[in-house]
Amino acid sequence: MKKQIFFASVSFLLFLGFLSLPAYAEFYIGVQGGLSYEKPSLGKIEFNKDSSFLYGAQIGLRFLFLGIEGQYYRANHSLKSDDILLADFNGRGLDYAFLGINVKIGAPLLIIYPYLSVAYGSYSAKIEDFGDNSERGYNVGAGVELTLGKISLFAEGKYIDFGLDVKERKFDFGGFNLHFGLNFNF
Repeated sequence: MKKQIFFASVSFLLFLGFLSLPAYAEFYIGVQGGLSYEKPSLGKIEFNKDSSFLYGAQIGLRFLFLGIEGQYYRANHSLKSDDILLADFNGRGLDYAFLGINVKIGAPLLIIYPYLSVAYGSYSAKIEDFGDNSERGYNVGAGVELTLGKISLFAEGKYIDFGLDVKERKFDFGGFNLHFGLNFNF
């Protein structure tokens, strides 16, 4: 009988705990902008580093120290090279986009939320007049979010790495992105 009362009590407390989960969970949607610093390469030949404006959106759910969000962003670059072997690509537009899942692990302080993030998803790239392709890739980063009531401001740095086969040429993409954004918390 004592065992049954114990298990019933524990079950009831767990049930009450699950009922209170929505009170600690925070749903948000947001927009972001920033800078993308890409350094694409074709085999051992590298293009000159190029920076471009980055823009996108995210939707997520954060529960205490753990957050998960769907994320989309894109950037438009211009391929630049002094190498004669890359003459076909010089000056062509490079548009790339990311659509994936971002997991954040952080420390929920009073109004500041520093975090580390890991994302995995689909990168797609299109080189002007050459074709496009998509492939899975990842990015890792760190950021900080400042919550002011129902609005949060964030800044995040990300290292990205992915490769694509655009018209049977093996391109490697990698670089650093700096995101700034605004989230609306519900």
